[in-house]
Amino acid sequence: MRRMDLIIALLCCVALCFGAIAASPSPTKLGLDQLKQSESAKNVPAENQSAKEAVMTQLPQNNLTLLKQDSGTNLSVMNLTFTTSPTLGSAQAVKFTAPKAGWKLKLVIAVATDGWNASRNELPNALPFAIEIRDANLGLLYHFADIQYPYFTTEMGFRSAVIEMPSIPVEGDFYVCFYGYRSIGLATELQNATGNSYLFDKITGSLYPGVLTLENNQTLPVNWLIRAVGE
Repeated sequence: MRRMDLIIALLCCVALCFGAIAASPSPTKLGLDQLKQSESAKNVPAENQSAKEAVMTQLPQNNLTLLKQDSGTNLSVMNLTFTTSPTLGSAQAVKFTAPKAGWKLKLVIAVATDGWNASRNELPNALPFAIEIRDANLGLLYHFADIQYPYFTTEMGFRSAVIEMPSIPVEGDFYVCFYGYRSIGLATELQNATGNSYLFDKITGSLYPGVLTLENNQTLPVNWLIRAVGE
């Protein structure tokens, strides 16, 4: 299967398995290290555009590579829940490795929810979220921020959002960090942990294992559902 077909298959699988989850709206590019509210952020939920249409619109290239650090199991059979980071200053982070020299990150795919669905009469409050790209030493390469409406507010309750990056060059290991600010829940795989999901404390610059705390202070290693696409 060609790489492009792989990416199309991923999001089509999400749409089929979870009831036509909408893909992200027209992407907005931001400058490096620039915090800016996207013009796409409107007080309306995301439209239920078909996954394949969205992918064809946003992924015209033919040589893209999909990176994932979850189990790789079909999303329809994953044991999933939605979790938030433990503090406002922490992020759910996934470590990836660039597959070759000169590789550039083009897109981030995140499955998340703001808790709203079609059964609610009123839209949720606007909630901020952010995505950061950090190098192997946790140095900041790029910061994206917006509100959740065009990305994660959908009548289906949760959504796989495709967020465009400005062709960020990465070498070796790098991290994609998702800040839901304790309001936006990120899809979390409860089995088959790969050891590449972390909690990142922005205040101290420290990484901690990506785990959930259970009863009796036991912990469960998990996978955050964040994926990276580039060429």
